[in-house]
Amino acid sequence: MRFIGFLFLLAAVVSCSPQSESNMQAQPFNNVLIYPTAKILQPFQLEDENGELYTNANIHGKWTLFFMGYTHCPDICPTTLMDLNRVYPELAKLAEPVEVVLVTADPKRDTAERLKQYINFFNPDFKAIRADHAQLFPFSRQLNLVYALAESDKSDYLVNHSASIALTNPKGALQAIIKPDFNTQPAKIDYQQIVKVIDSLIKN
Repeated sequence: MRFIGFLFLLAAVVSCSPQSESNMQAQPFNNVLIYPTAKILQPFQLEDENGELYTNANIHGKWTLFFMGYTHCPDICPTTLMDLNRVYPELAKLAEPVEVVLVTADPKRDTAERLKQYINFFNPDFKAIRADHAQLFPFSRQLNLVYALAESDKSDYLVNHSASIALTNPKGALQAIIKPDFNTQPAKIDYQQIVKVIDSLIKN
């Protein structure tokens, strides 16, 4: 068995300085970190569910909700997609376009074809992207989304990954991190609040 990927505490990633900690205290939404200055993403190249190149250009001109997951996920991934599908009609009504993107943390099993079949089951407007770990890890880290897996010869291995959602703005920069509320059982993201977050950012 070999270990692939890295799992960090999300707080350690997003709270890089005393300034970021003070910014978190002043956030207008619960469990949402909005960056006063959006973080520019370094160039990236992944593959989408159609086998086409997915780069920085794909996230320009829209708000994009990224979350880590994988098609063999037994619980949080399908639940996240179902919840996003329920709130998607409200996201689609916002003044600027919003796209939902699954970032697979399991590129070995998640081929483009499998991702397309999986994502279309929930909503054909959603997208899914993949890349080898050499490209995937730095991309996910830019979004403050993390994952770790112990990959083996068995076909039923599990992958640990962030439950948060990263939001990029129409300029292609990281604008916010939306985290689950761990005071609830099970911990859950407030999906209605996502609509309010994006709406407020559009208006401001």
